[in-house]
Amino acid sequence: MEDCALWKRHLLNLATQSALAVYVVGKQWRGDRRLVVPMLLMFVCGVGKYAERAWDLRRAGSRAPGSSSIAGHVTGARREFEREVFWYYDRLNHIVADNNLQLHFELVMDLATRGFQLSLDFLMDVIPAKSLRPGTDWNEGLVARIKSSENRADLVYRLAEVHLSLIYDYLYTKFGGLGFLSILHRPTTFVLTSVALSLFLIVLVDQKGTSTSSYYYYRADITISYILLIGAVALEISSIFMWFMSSYWPYMTISYLKHRGDRHKAFRTMLLIIVRCLGRDSTVEWSRKLPQYNMIRACNRENQAGPLEKMMRCVGIERDYSTHVVVSLEVKKVLLDQLLEIATCTSSAAEKLDFANFRGQWARNGVDNWPCFFENEAEPPCSSEDAADRPSSSGSAAQDALQISAVQELDFVSSAILWHFVTDICLLGSQDVPHEATGEISRLRRSSDELSNYIMYLVVKCNVMLGSDGYYVVKVARRDVILFLGMVVDQTDFVQIIRDGDPDVNLKEFPALDRAHRVSSELLKMNAHNRWKLIALVWVEMLCYVAQNCGAKFHAQHLSSGEEFVTHVKMLLFILGFPLRGNSKEQLFPSEEIEERKFLKSSHP
Repeated sequence: MEDCALWKRHLLNLATQSALAVYVVGKQWRGDRRLVVPMLLMFVCGVGKYAERAWDLRRAGSRAPGSSSIAGHVTGARREFEREVFWYYDRLNHIVADNNLQLHFELVMDLATRGFQLSLDFLMDVIPAKSLRPGTDWNEGLVARIKSSENRADLVYRLAEVHLSLIYDYLYTKFGGLGFLSILHRPTTFVLTSVALSLFLIVLVDQKGTSTSSYYYYRADITISYILLIGAVALEISSIFMWFMSSYWPYMTISYLKHRGDRHKAFRTMLLIIVRCLGRDSTVEWSRKLPQYNMIRACNRENQAGPLEKMMRCVGIERDYSTHVVVSLEVKKVLLDQLLEIATCTSSAAEKLDFANFRGQWARNGVDNWPCFFENEAEPPCSSEDAADRPSSSGSAAQDALQISAVQELDFVSSAILWHFVTDICLLGSQDVPHEATGEISRLRRSSDELSNYIMYLVVKCNVMLGSDGYYVVKVARRDVILFLGMVVDQTDFVQIIRDGDPDVNLKEFPALDRAHRVSSELLKMNAHNRWKLIALVWVEMLCYVAQNCGAKFHAQHLSSGEEFVTHVKMLLFILGFPLRGNSKEQLFPSEEIEERKFLKSSHP
């Protein structure tokens, strides 16, 4: 994205190199006239491709976070939103409503391409506060239909992948060109380059066949010219194949031509046949990796580091203790199911969907609506100890755990670190229960563990949501863990002492670990299913909060490095319409469009 801001430098290079090329053309004009036409064709292609590069950099840079021209897109984004949002969610409703419909890639592509501008503006934080009235049924029944669909995870996550792939092409490649001229640019340059090669070949054949030729060219010059011309044709061919095989923009082109009437029906049909033959629908769009950072494990390995590693750490060379796991289907389903339950089970829409601050509102709503969130599925078989734990006692323990954790008062980084410790304690504290290794509980446990480590990776390694207070909290938490680890044998003993307590260790000297001990003690009183559902709900809310508030720059930068799962989460929120449901704050200019129409009416009666 930083390169896109340098489009003016490329424009200057275009001017200087074009001037130099014009000088070369002028010199050749007095030479062999048979080479003038292929030379002019290559000159036109070169200027066109360099101009395309400058234009693409300028276009992508105008959407870059912090760009001076970003404000100019806000009004257009607002109008685009008001014009397209109803069609987008109505179309998504129709796709989901057909229960007999299997995941149809071309329907998903049609929806993604038509909604591309909406998704781009949403990811870049360009869409202003919603202008729809609270009573507008812009996506009536959408969440309920998605929740009842058997293919909901495949459909929603696939749609998010396609949206982000289109945005990546727009921001980072030449494939994201808009307009019919951009569509014709590649075949045009390919034809012109091929014609130039053919004319050059004709000149050489004519030279060999004519003994009275006035010009003689060295074999080395001819060879170099062949290499350059054939290489140019090969690059044009590869560019066209890459456009079909590594980009979704051919579908965007088909959608564009579809709405232009029947004038381009033959070209559209041919394009659709080529796209179908290449099988684009089965391509993986991103790394599908979930980075993991466990603070206790990392600090334990730092304590066990040898002298060489400690010396390297002193000069600023630190070892990366983060790992990666594949984003599992369990994590995807837990995230999506929790979001759907949030959207359908709670009553206060404005409060439950407030992304401005993290207050653990979803977990507190879940406890307040206990039967809806925690008893809507059959309880798994439980031990005699868990049998005594019925919903009333579990609900009381959940309320006590949330109250002790001070989830409503603590800042986000402090809450993330606290619940990271709590998750590790509960993982160890319940691993010996037989029924926790199977079924729904196993899915919730694994998802909570992976989301916990992923949030810590974003906070500690990516410095997401860290201000000066956040850096301080992370530093103190790591220091306390390292000191505590110096008094125990290994990581397992560390967690056991925090869970059970130890008369020889004063936990009150370590505030975060002491509070984690008290919170986990309450959670371990709950039956396993409800405990892990509550923990998973806390992590889902944290992940959605990060997705909405880590900034467009973070999402845009990581699109070029395999994409972060949190970026997919933000697109998931867009697809479900979450940020558009809550009530927006009062605006200084609430009737902007009305005032604009009044002005136009008075100016042009």
